[in-house]
Amino acid sequence: MILLARLFDGPNNGMAYAVAPVEDKYKILPTRDPLADAQALKARGEEVLILYSLSTPVFVSHWREVAAVASKFPVVAGGPHAAGDPITLVKLGVKYVVVGDGEAALPAIVERELGLTHDVPPNTVTVEDGRIKAGRRVYVELTQKTYSETLAIYPPIEIMRSCPYRCAFCQTWTQGPVRYRPVDNVAALARIYVAKGHGDIRFIAPVGFLYGSEDGKTPNVEALVSLLKAVREAGGRPYLGTFPSETRPETVTRDVLTAIRPYVANRRLSFGLQTASERLLKAMKRGHDVAAVEEAVRTAVSMDFRPVVDVIGGLPGEEEEDVVATVKEMEKLVAMGAHVRLHYFIPLPGTPLWGLRPAPPHPLYDEFIKRHRKKVEGYWREQIELSREIIKTYEELRRYLQTPLTTPSSSAS
Repeated sequence: MILLARLFDGPNNGMAYAVAPVEDKYKILPTRDPLADAQALKARGEEVLILYSLSTPVFVSHWREVAAVASKFPVVAGGPHAAGDPITLVKLGVKYVVVGDGEAALPAIVERELGLTHDVPPNTVTVEDGRIKAGRRVYVELTQKTYSETLAIYPPIEIMRSCPYRCAFCQTWTQGPVRYRPVDNVAALARIYVAKGHGDIRFIAPVGFLYGSEDGKTPNVEALVSLLKAVREAGGRPYLGTFPSETRPETVTRDVLTAIRPYVANRRLSFGLQTASERLLKAMKRGHDVAAVEEAVRTAVSMDFRPVVDVIGGLPGEEEEDVVATVKEMEKLVAMGAHVRLHYFIPLPGTPLWGLRPAPPHPLYDEFIKRHRKKVEGYWREQIELSREIIKTYEELRRYLQTPLTTPSSSAS
């Protein structure tokens, strides 16, 4: 059996993670035209399984392709969008939707396609005898490799899966119990990355400074130092606490920064305010207040780090007074030495806020951007368009499938 890995423009990190557990056993071929390539392989007598790794932006742009391919060949879809909305994908004809740890799902899917088993693969949603069925949930330890030699993709190394927090705009916490990749495993991977010319070692973690935390809330300084020293000893330059291993403001303490400073390659630290409305912070289940963010900025600046603070405009329920408070706070943070990464709220399936109305983009945010162009990062306008496009796409899907779907409505303009 040949596995066709659908690659898209931009990073294809999710696909590298997907094929890593099986590429030593099965033939993996990259494709940009899965229908044509699958038909050509079928004409040669090959069995084909087509793989998609779907973020919500990718799904919005390519759902019609997914439906067309799935009508002719068996398709496996994973990634955050698949985990958040498996039912729509099943209705579009996808044979297997991966909703949990793919390291357990994909090998079992391939075995089922080869007739070696008839069980519903773990961590999947599929259709059997006209009924939607779910496989049992299995949680793996983080010991699998994180790269694909076949596809020549070496993504950031995932060091932490799931999250102890329950932020309402996020899906990460739905990934089961929190797990950490062992230091010796990270070191072994880092040596491979360095040997392949990827000396800058970045990590994936929902809260970078909570790697190895025993209670899920308190930084484990010893574990952080062990991780970073191991990467340094492997010849790598570790980046932690910056994308894509951003942290939380409560973890940005003098003890932590003192310990990691000799080892990290980055001097940028990313953490979230999200909103300066204490009411919305509680509604979003952030678990911190505005004061915690100010303290983190002061600490970072005093230790010669550049804090980059994430803010989300357009959160559902955001009102004029919330915007005023948030813009005022952003002004304060910039004056303290921070940069702001400004986002517009993007409705994502699988999150508690899915289905709720984004607040319209407030002009005060645009005015802030104009005042501080050199200190504001992010893709504000692009995310406004993406938010609209997600809503429009789900309206199209409802008509296409002729079935009710959960979809947000929007007043974005």
